[in-house]
This record gives sequence, structure tokens and C-alpha cells, in this order.
Amino acid sequence: MRPPDLFARHPLFSALAEDQARELLRRAPVKRFQAGEIVFRRGDPGDGLYGVLTGSILIVAESAKGSDLIINKHGSGEVFGELAMLDGKGRSAAAVAHETSELIHVRRDKFLPVLRQQPDAMIHIISFISNRLRRITDVFEDAALLDVPTRLAKQIVMLSEATGAPDSPVTLRITQNDLARMLGVSREFVGKQLVAWRAAGIVELGRQRLTVRDIRALRKRIFDV
Repeated sequence: MRPPDLFARHPLFSALAEDQARELLRRAPVKRFQAGEIVFRRGDPGDGLYGVLTGSILIVAESAKGSDLIINKHGSGEVFGELAMLDGKGRSAAAVAHETSELIHVRRDKFLPVLRQQPDAMIHIISFISNRLRRITDVFEDAALLDVPTRLAKQIVMLSEATGAPDSPVTLRITQNDLARMLGVSREFVGKQLVAWRAAGIVELGRQRLTVRDIRALRKRIFDV
């Protein structure tokens, strides 16, 4: 995805006047990160937000004991880091490249003056952040109320739908360890459940790949709870 395409499609930027968007683009550098490279750490200054042009980024909460939990995964066309960019406080979690990725970096000191000139754009930003907070609330609710197989099914469905082809077979670039870190459970548990779903023809397993063959079966697992 090209930077102008991301600006045209994403609600954080699409409400901006054309000349303002063009000026932001001119001042926003594109940065390349290798798989495993850290974009920012928890507590780092919120100097701006990032848009994903290619690849994918994991948002990770780290514990003092060294374990971590994947809070979110952002692919091409998505943005992250907007909360710290808006309030100017430190990052609330770390961001790590899941694969080789290209990001556009929109700096806080360039973006906020544009918003002051166009208050209507704030409505789009408030709506976007509200939707993201609702998603986080859903995650905590799921952890409290759903069993792990159902949470796993819901996570795979969400990742599949994010590809834009929710009802067709889709291959996700994700490992069993990634899924375990998203749910806060052991990799062994995830592996056992995926093997059972493979036997039922619901998924196929590959090296750092998961192919969803029958997403309707996963949705049924979610809604039958």
C-alpha cells in the first residue's frame, strides 16, 4: 500500500482537507523494520502514530517476569500508536515487527496543528478510538466469560475477517506461539486444539501459517456458547 492510499482510506486521515493531507504526507517519513525489530517500547515518548504500508506489527504487553501478551496485530492499511500521540504520554505497550514491514510515521508535532485547523476531523478520531476501546473491553470480557477453545475460535475468525475475505478460505501468517500469546495460554493447548480442528477439516497447519478452511464452523463454535 502506498502512503496516499492509506491516508485516503483510513478514518483518521480521510476527513482531512486534501492540502492538509498532502502536507502531512510530505513530512511523514517511511521507515522499514525487520522481523522482530522493535518499533517502540512501553514508556517511550508518544511522538507520533504509525501506519502500516506492508507487513504486520504486534502490540505487546510485557510483564516484569519476562512473559508477554499480544494485545493486537496490525496489518497493511491499519494504524497504531494513536493514543500516546494524542495525549503526549508514554507508550502503553511495545510494538514489534511481526515480519519485514514498512511504516509511515506521522509525528505528533505535525498532526496536532492540522487537527486544530479542522475540528471536524476530531469526530472521526473519537469514533475510531471508541471502537478500539470497545474491542479491548471485548477482550477482557471474553477472558472472563469464554472457555479457551471459544476464545481461540474468535481470535482466528477476527484475524480472518481482517484480511477482507471473511467467507473464503484464507491463509494467515501466524504461528501457534503467536496465538498462544494473544490468548495468554500455553502453546501446547493451542496446538492440541488446532490439531483437533485440522482433523475435522476446519483448518490446515503449515510452517508459520494457518489456513482457515471452514470459518463457518468456527463461528458456530462462538455463537453456540
